[in-house]
Amino acid sequence: MRVRALSSLARDIALARGGGAFAPRERDAAAAIVRAVRLGGDAAVLRIVRRFDRADARQRDLILDAKTIRRFARACSPETRRALDLAYARIRAFHERQRPRESHRRDARGDVRVVPSPLGRIGALVPRGIAAYPSTAIMTGVPSQIAGVRELVVASPMPRDGSVDAALAYALELVGATTLYRAGGAAAVAALAYGTASLGRVDKIVGPGNAYATAAKWLVSADVGIDALQGPSELIVVASGDANASTLALDLLAQAEHGAGAFAAIVSDDAELLRAIGPALATARRARIFAYRAKDLLAAARAADEAAPEHVLLAGRGAAALAAHVRHAGAVFVGMRSAVAFGDYVAGSNHSLPTGGTARWASALRVDDFVRWTSRVSLRGDLRGLARAGAAIAEHEGMRYHRASMEARA
Repeated sequence: MRVRALSSLARDIALARGGGAFAPRERDAAAAIVRAVRLGGDAAVLRIVRRFDRADARQRDLILDAKTIRRFARACSPETRRALDLAYARIRAFHERQRPRESHRRDARGDVRVVPSPLGRIGALVPRGIAAYPSTAIMTGVPSQIAGVRELVVASPMPRDGSVDAALAYALELVGATTLYRAGGAAAVAALAYGTASLGRVDKIVGPGNAYATAAKWLVSADVGIDALQGPSELIVVASGDANASTLALDLLAQAEHGAGAFAAIVSDDAELLRAIGPALATARRARIFAYRAKDLLAAARAADEAAPEHVLLAGRGAAALAAHVRHAGAVFVGMRSAVAFGDYVAGSNHSLPTGGTARWASALRVDDFVRWTSRVSLRGDLRGLARAGAAIAEHEGMRYHRASMEARA
């Protein structure tokens, strides 16, 4: 593996990101699907499922209710149940600390509050690879559950054999999903956004998907809430010389498992470490895994921060000491033992993270994403001072009835 100059990291990750979370071709294909589902409803979704997922799918195969989900969950093996129970407990314990609370300010002139209330109906995307992803069901479902969302509809592609993954069903049972909608990609997004005869529309769509699903989320975002436009997964490892090369190779290869668009990089000031890691990556010829030499670890950390990737791993004592210098990342994993893969499953943090440089302003999925806030204003007492100030501003802005409305209360 060729070791590159650190100055090329920004260009390499920009090229990997392309033009964003989706390309024009994917946007146009998603637009056609969204239009078809909006007009044709269930019949259009079924045509798309038959084309891309299961050729002989029937209408009744598309939706499973909570009772049916529980029945399939019973087939989940005890070992997998225990693993999912542990993941659920840790993720729930972490997200419980994000529970929203009303706040208010009171003085002689009244009371101003901001009051949280849960969204009513959420649509969560759970993509499918070689197998189902129960981890994503938990990551999207737990904060929804804590927020108090009334209905959680999970959309996940139907496998070619039409089976229902027992582990996914068990995860859905844990998070209290009310419906499993067995379609994915842009068709699922459109059905969730606009509803069909068999599926009510949702208030917000969350969770990751392929480029077509992401493009569809963008297309429907004027009509329904969305969490983010997530693109391919990203990892930058900043490593000091005491890090273990063979273990870091596993981290980079694990990142490559996220798909063809995944980007992984290791940055170090230690030439020997970079040389040692190369042979362990020989089997990953098609993966986008890069190595960079930095003049020092601080420069490496600053480059990672500037890239604002989905994940940063600070491996080795020297790198771990620089955690405060990496503010712009979806999640930062500190220390050699903190494998990013733990964050995908059982660390407790959420694995639905900002990608494509959006970590400069965006955050991981959290409870607040499932809540709306309402201001509640109750004024009383002597309002003459407030009325005078408000009237002066209204006068300047040419709003004479605003002025009159306030003066009538003075």
